[in-house]
Amino acid sequence: MRLLNTAKLELQQFKDDSIPQYTILSHTWDEVELTFQDMKGAAAAEKKGYQKVEKCCSMARDRGHDHVWIDTCCIDKTSSAELSEAINSMYRWYQEATVCYAYLADVPHDPQHQLSGLTGPEFSQSKWFCRGWTLQELIAPPDVIFLDKEWKEIGSKSTLRESVSRITGIPVDILTRNYDLERVSVAQRMSWAAERKTTKIEDRAYSLMGIFDINMPLIYGEGEKAFIRLQEEIMKVLDDHSIFAWTSEKENHRGLLATSPDAFKGSANIIPFNPFIASSSPLTISNKGIHLALRFMGIGRHGLGLAILHSERGQYDEVKMLLARGDILADARDKYGRTPLSYAAGQGHVEVVWLLLQTGKVEAGSSDREGRTPLVYAVVGGYEEVVWLLLTRSDVQAEHRDRYGWTPLSHAAREGQEALIKLFLARSDTRGQLEDDSGRTILSHAAEKGNEAIVKLLLARTDIGPDAKDDSGRTPLWYAAKGGHESVMRLLLDKGADIESKDDWARTPLILAAQQGYDIIVQLLLDKGADMESKDNGGRTPLLWAAEKGHDILVRLLLDKGADIESKHESLGWTPLIIAAREGHEAIIRLLIDKGADIKSKDYKGRTPLWWWAVQNGRDAVVQLFKEKEAV
Repeated sequence: MRLLNTAKLELQQFKDDSIPQYTILSHTWDEVELTFQDMKGAAAAEKKGYQKVEKCCSMARDRGHDHVWIDTCCIDKTSSAELSEAINSMYRWYQEATVCYAYLADVPHDPQHQLSGLTGPEFSQSKWFCRGWTLQELIAPPDVIFLDKEWKEIGSKSTLRESVSRITGIPVDILTRNYDLERVSVAQRMSWAAERKTTKIEDRAYSLMGIFDINMPLIYGEGEKAFIRLQEEIMKVLDDHSIFAWTSEKENHRGLLATSPDAFKGSANIIPFNPFIASSSPLTISNKGIHLALRFMGIGRHGLGLAILHSERGQYDEVKMLLARGDILADARDKYGRTPLSYAAGQGHVEVVWLLLQTGKVEAGSSDREGRTPLVYAVVGGYEEVVWLLLTRSDVQAEHRDRYGWTPLSHAAREGQEALIKLFLARSDTRGQLEDDSGRTILSHAAEKGNEAIVKLLLARTDIGPDAKDDSGRTPLWYAAKGGHESVMRLLLDKGADIESKDDWARTPLILAAQQGYDIIVQLLLDKGADMESKDNGGRTPLLWAAEKGHDILVRLLLDKGADIESKHESLGWTPLIIAAREGHEAIIRLLIDKGADIKSKDYKGRTPLWWWAVQNGRDAVVQLFKEKEAV
């Protein structure tokens, strides 16, 4: 794998077993981009497109990342073998990145939106959301940071999950990784790619390979056949009939397979389900075509009938018709342990839920392999009518806990379902639902997600304290600090939350905020009197964390507030200057030296800041700065 060194802006090659941590860029290509050949040349800085690479490296470097991967210049596209390997590996590369920066060049900087945490219309209209390749670049990484035209942060995949879900059609649970991508039907995944565009028609298929965990050779020039090949490869590994649940506007289109992801535009709520045959034959492909076993329903003479796919859309009439047949199991389970009731509840189909319950043949409180009941899925989706309907049944336990120890109320708090929380809290059995099996309260879940309205609602109760700790010693204030939720932190502090509460690793909210780079949160905590010199179990103070992570604004803020510039890591002897030199943060080095930091300080092995910088970076200008200061 080839990566860019963010300090030197040079390409470096790594073997598969020695790839360092890296960040990755997602962007839409401009007319002219910096290529691999440009980067190998002597005049790369003069090329159009260099500024994007430079800005990306600068941002990654300032956030503590030594390497970045950018598709335009890290792949030698003149080599067809390398290009094929890269495209087949791309989903994994995005998946294994520490963080992905999504640069939206057509979204202007708006300080008001940045302060409020909201997005303007330009965000939803960005062409980044319309491109084929950016779909996997949104789904695969553990974290995605959206950046505007001026490289200012708009928000993350997590904080903007509702907006991103609304724009892309991708469920929130997929964006937040609360639900495995592998459990989503083929048709649903294809629907996310409908109407997205790529420059080459074949790339509409190639850009989806990672989403289905498929590898196949690239044949540019094959046109729509690429998408046919993709579907054939999918059928070899997935026995999912929803791959046939599409419609085409093309006249006289014949064949079981679609010619474009656009055919799945209306398939967003198609889910796989096999209520007919306990053990059916798998899909097979041969030179004679596709063979699959389906239930056939006759509707007229001469063999006319309907072949019923093992998929469903949650439609009342169809379900009623199927239940009327004596050989249909109303409570059958799929390979994930989910029943028709579970899927209907999770999609908010209240009439279908009622119909299934009326059969008297379903277990309303049944759990799937994750321990989740139909009630949990209805709560996660925010379907109040379905929740109410299920809670009226004696065989549905409101306090049921899934395999993670979470109750339906825990899920409601995490998903920001205020109306459902009120519904649960109005019940007499609420007490047993306020904490999950790890000791986390619903206030803790709401604080982590930054749900201000729910935090207000819960703080008004007398049975939920602001300082309740979970099994790891974490309080709601701790979770709010880690998530950077200023308004929630103010609510908790106003209610008397302990500003110095420490988790089992002795991390205070201030240490967390400094570690994450939340300057507004750090300012709030300092104004409220938080201890700047508190140390975690690793011996790091907030200043040491800010220096290590490259948060220069925070370093200046802490120093201006009087933080000890010579505070030392207890076991390693690192000062802020040593750790900034070790991590390669030039701006912080200059700031600390200007503030009078001891450039001759030594760690536990006698190594100075200059030694660390020379070993790790060797940049002449900073070495010269150290030498000038030593000569004074």
